[in-house]
Order: sequence, then structure tokens, then C-alpha cells
Amino acid sequence: MGRAALLNTISSRIRQSLELQDILDTTVAEVRKFLGTDRVKIYKFDSDGHGQVVAEAIRTKTLPVLKGLHFPAGDIPPQARELFCKARIRTIVDIAAQEILLSEPEHALSTSDADLSVEDVCETSLENLLVRPVDPCHIEYLSLMGVQSSVVVPLLSNRKLWGLLISHHRQPKAFDSQTLQILQLIADQVEIAIAQANMLHDARDRAATEATLNQLTSLLHSPEPQPSILKKALGTIIKAVDGVGGELQIARVRVYLPVHRCDLQFSSNPIYR
Repeated sequence: MGRAALLNTISSRIRQSLELQDILDTTVAEVRKFLGTDRVKIYKFDSDGHGQVVAEAIRTKTLPVLKGLHFPAGDIPPQARELFCKARIRTIVDIAAQEILLSEPEHALSTSDADLSVEDVCETSLENLLVRPVDPCHIEYLSLMGVQSSVVVPLLSNRKLWGLLISHHRQPKAFDSQTLQILQLIADQVEIAIAQANMLHDARDRAATEATLNQLTSLLHSPEPQPSILKKALGTIIKAVDGVGGELQIARVRVYLPVHRCDLQFSSNPIYR
């Protein structure tokens, strides 16, 4: 698949679908075919720094399936996260040569031997990036998965590191600057999809909240007996907060629904149990 066709496929899916998972699945499948690598995955960070593989395309019977697996925050050190987030650094790892190449989207690459800190990278124009030895732990990490070369492109949301677009291959593989530019354009498209998904999620939450409030209002103005109204209202609240049971106490009226795992309680008094 050519560059234009690849970008058109992903852009079209973003326009046609409102579901982020569908877009991510299409992205990894198309990027894997374009690169000709054994695996392309999207790794999403949780709020606590841990990560999960949320989308994956893999060549049959080559590398182990990782989709759905969770990984500890320590797998990607803080310095690497800052480089990904602040400088949009992309990394290309060659296990055979035991080298890692840092690439920044708008500037040419350099093989000058320097050891840049996060502050150095973020404060300079990034005209000179570097090829340097790969950390032995990273080599071992990739080797245990059967990976000999990888490319990592950051995905941002609201200027924060949302996740990573990653390619893995069982053999050493070179990536030219044009390929990296295409991967960056794809990452930009995925970031648009993430932003759209966030807005859709917020809109759905607001709509669900309004629907619950309207339902409660209708119940409270219902001519039914009060115990019946309160029981239905409690059921509506439990469903809205995804609970499994609860208890509502108002003056001397007690309404109870069976609780299996946890309690959800509301009271007109300032004491909550």
C-alpha cells in the first residue's frame, strides 16, 4: 500500500466511525501491511502510568499475541516518557547493532555521539539527535519477545502522553526518513481520533446524566405510593453509578435492594454508613 492510500484509508475510517477502538484496529492493520513488519500495536497508558496493549495486528505465527495484556509503569522509564511527550521523540531500535536512534519529526537526523538529557533535548532546536547504545535491559526485554527491531512513535492527547504506536519485527529492519514521516502523519491522524473520542465520551456522559435526572424527576412527581417511587428511584441511581445494590434512608422510610458485593447508601441525615 502506498503512502497516499494508507493515509486515505485511516483518514476515511476516522471520518466514518465514532468508535475509537474501530479506528485503532484499522490503524494497526494498515500500518503493519505498509511497513511489512511482524507486529504493529498501540499501547495506551493508564492514569497510574501502567500500560495496556489496546490494539494489535500481527503476522500469523510469528510473535506472541500481546493485545489485552497489562504492563507495569517501570517498563517505560520517566526520562523516555518526557522525551516522547515534550520533544515528540521517535525511537528506532536495532537489536543486532545494539543501537537506538532518536528521531524528532521536524528535523534531520544526526549520528553525532552525544548524551542528551531531557532538559537538553527540550531546550535545544533538536537539530542534532543521536545514535547511541541500547540499554541492556531494553535489549533483553525485546529479545525475550523475539523482537530484533522496533519503531516507537508517541501519541499525545491534550499535550499529555496518551500512548505509543509501536512496530516490532523479528529481523533487523531499517527505516528511512520518509517512512518515519508517514508514521508521524498517521500518529497525527490517530491523535485526532483520540480527541474526537474524548469529546464523544464527554457528550455521552452528559446525556446519560441528563437522562437519569429526567427519569428521577418523573418518578418523584409520579402519583404512585411513596415506597414504590423511592424503590424505583434507588434502582435508577444504582444503575446510573453501575452499582450492584443500595439502601436509601429518608426519615422513617427505608427502602432496601439486595446487595451482593458492595453498599450504595443515601440518607437525608448527615450520617452515611
